Amino acid sequence: PQIEQSTMELMNRLLEKLRPPPNFDLAQWADEYRRLSPEAAAEPGRWRTDKAPFQREIMRAISDPHVRKVVVKSCAQIGKTDGLIMNTIGYYMHWRPCGMMMMQPTISMGEEMSKTRLDSMLRDSPCLSELVDRQGRRSGNTIMYKKFPGGYLRITGANSTTDLAGRPIKVLLADEVDRYPISAGEEGNPLLLAEKRQTTFWDRKTVVVSTPTMKSTSRIEVEYQNSTMEEWNVPCPQCGKLQPFTWAYLKFDKENPQDVRYECCHCGYPGEECF
Repeated sequence: PQIEQSTMELMNRLLEKLRPPPNFDLAQWADEYRRLSPEAAAEPGRWRTDKAPFQREIMRAISDPHVRKVVVKSCAQIGKTDGLIMNTIGYYMHWRPCGMMMMQPTISMGEEMSKTRLDSMLRDSPCLSELVDRQGRRSGNTIMYKKFPGGYLRITGANSTTDLAGRPIKVLLADEVDRYPISAGEEGNPLLLAEKRQTTFWDRKTVVVSTPTMKSTSRIEVEYQNSTMEEWNVPCPQCGKLQPFTWAYLKFDKENPQDVRYECCHCGYPGEECF
């Protein structure tokens, strides 16, 4: 019997929904789908991982199904939140929908993050804007809760004991953990409380990022010491050997601050642009 055209179109739409996502890692997803907003980036438009190549392997680790936890201890303003938190949210919303939580140091900081970076990403990245209804009154979405097909995102503060003891989550994104309070009320370490919500998921993912503060009290230092402690390495333009940037090899004259060199720890080559 002949199948009507409308039935064929319906079947094609259903099969398209069942199509598995491309085998992209997080960095490839961001390069293809992420769009930076004018109010949240100095250079709005398409995301380009090549502009921050040190983020590539970190993002690949986040999307690696065999990696359960990624810890990033780094200096400020190198794209930790945009590259490693926001991209991960978009990646899981689009291709791996599930329950997620983004935790900021305080509830007010979570609200600000949602209103500025998150809402602008959802608005300007076409693949995400169609997933989250930010306008409908019946959508159930609020500043601190975003619902999408197959999952949700809860935004909270490390000082909120109620949210930290709520429903199970698969993905935990902990931003600037060195600014978290020592205890969430009387419940204890907020990071450990949030991680307990992942125990039922065999494929859970935890991303912990922060700029370190005092070493003796630094939460990110503890997390880093319990990790593989991998470092970003760069090749010397002279001998080609890889090495991490280290303060001891940065040479400068206090009388002439414009004269700055970075010496290769292997051959002593004085690079003028830190390689």
